[in-house]
Amino acid sequence: MFIHLIRRHNQVKHNMKKVFLFAIIATALVACNNAATTEAGDAQEVAEATGAETYAVNTAESIVNWKGANVTGKSHIGTIALKSGSINTDNDAITAGNFEIDMTALTSGDGMDEENTGKLLGHLSSPDFFDVANNPTSKFEISTATADSLTGNLTIKGITKSITIPYTWTEAEGAATATSTFSINRALWEVKYGSSSFFEGLGDKVINDVIEFDVTLKATK
Repeated sequence: MFIHLIRRHNQVKHNMKKVFLFAIIATALVACNNAATTEAGDAQEVAEATGAETYAVNTAESIVNWKGANVTGKSHIGTIALKSGSINTDNDAITAGNFEIDMTALTSGDGMDEENTGKLLGHLSSPDFFDVANNPTSKFEISTATADSLTGNLTIKGITKSITIPYTWTEAEGAATATSTFSINRALWEVKYGSSSFFEGLGDKVINDVIEFDVTLKATK
């Protein structure tokens, strides 16, 4: 009887440890999700394209990396191309800018075979995600800027929200590089597939609302 009680006590302790560990992991996932996402608000008035200097973005040398994941940790990565872009500066400070994104130029960096890559990109281009046939471009237009952050209107699927993102800017001999790493909540732009913001009971098929971006722009005067 005494041995049975000891075994029972150890099993309860083991189960409690499992529950506690699961709670820690779940809390960490939620915390990371919330911390990674920039806030979005109503669209703001776009800054006029004025300033002493105008830089044209070199779309061939610029790159926009993206990453998405589900709740189990499985992720997809890839790139998306810039169609055009310009940046205005005054006294080496950004005053305005606009960037057009080519939604038809999504790529996958997962390393899958051609068939599965095609399926993934086809799904991302479908109405389930970005509805590329009806929304072939997205855009970002600067409304205000500080030395290390840009506030602007991001338009995806015809929906425009104002976001503020961090950035760095370096310039030498007429050539400039701008970088930014940020995340958005796709649900705010009605990208609904697999989102717990719109559907219940998805279980481990939930896809995180967070999409991460890592941007490097190359531009010349």
